[in-house]
Amino acid sequence: SSGSTSSNPLLVFLNIVPSNIASVFSSNTEVLAIVFLAAATGLCMNKLGFEKTTTMRRLLQELNDIVTVFLNFVVTKFAPIAIFLLISRTFATYGIEYIRPAVVYMVLTVILLLVYLFGAYPLMVFIGTRLNPKTFLRKIMGVILFGFSTSSSAATLPMNYETCVKRMGVDKQVASFVLPLGMTINMDGTAIMQVVATLFIAGAAGYDVSVGSLIVIALLALVASVGTPAAPGAGAVILFTILSGVGFTSDAALMAYSLILAINRPIEMLVTSLNCVGDSVASLYVAKSEKLLKEDVYNAK
Repeated sequence: SSGSTSSNPLLVFLNIVPSNIASVFSSNTEVLAIVFLAAATGLCMNKLGFEKTTTMRRLLQELNDIVTVFLNFVVTKFAPIAIFLLISRTFATYGIEYIRPAVVYMVLTVILLLVYLFGAYPLMVFIGTRLNPKTFLRKIMGVILFGFSTSSSAATLPMNYETCVKRMGVDKQVASFVLPLGMTINMDGTAIMQVVATLFIAGAAGYDVSVGSLIVIALLALVASVGTPAAPGAGAVILFTILSGVGFTSDAALMAYSLILAINRPIEMLVTSLNCVGDSVASLYVAKSEKLLKEDVYNAK
């Protein structure tokens, strides 16, 4: 066994608060600290108001656009070569030993995502808004399919907005606020995928995962998913943050991680659908609570 994680659960969260801001941006293993700094910076900017932070807001938006384009380029151009090399090394070392757990990972993740998509979300709609969940599923199906095909929450946003406003009766102001915000920080599907993937990697690499470690993994996945860009393949890339946070960085763990990168494309597509639908559910709930939901539009065929 590679041993249990050497990270103290409390220490993991203490390390989210950086002792040196400059050093955080020079390390690939400090993404959680960067998420913390980003959240703190955003809250401070919000406190100062729009007028005093106009330049900073514009700069951050433009940098975000640049990073998204760059990430898309890296994933589409270099990922196939990198995955080929990693997978070749994995099978050269371990043979077909990892095939069975990889298949189990895929099947389990897909089942969990589908249950959440077609079970949990409609239930949330019914409990939170008392609206017909069947109507919600029927009207959101286009968003599900579009998100699945594009594997990008950002690309699906216009269609999601149009569906929420024109087909489900969500007020324009609510949709224009909740949906872009949700695209950035509401990553239910990503968090689910990252938890299951981390457990798969831990098992494949021989780590012992206790209940405490599982809780830490879930919380880290929640935090890391907030910092996941709305670009194809980003969830699997940010997964490395969680592995670093819980100490799953052995050679065997990295080889298992390479398998995740290789087989995760279909799962990422389903994850995108889940993330987009989660944003729609949130917009429905907010519109209903603020009495800004046109129920006649929602119930119309």
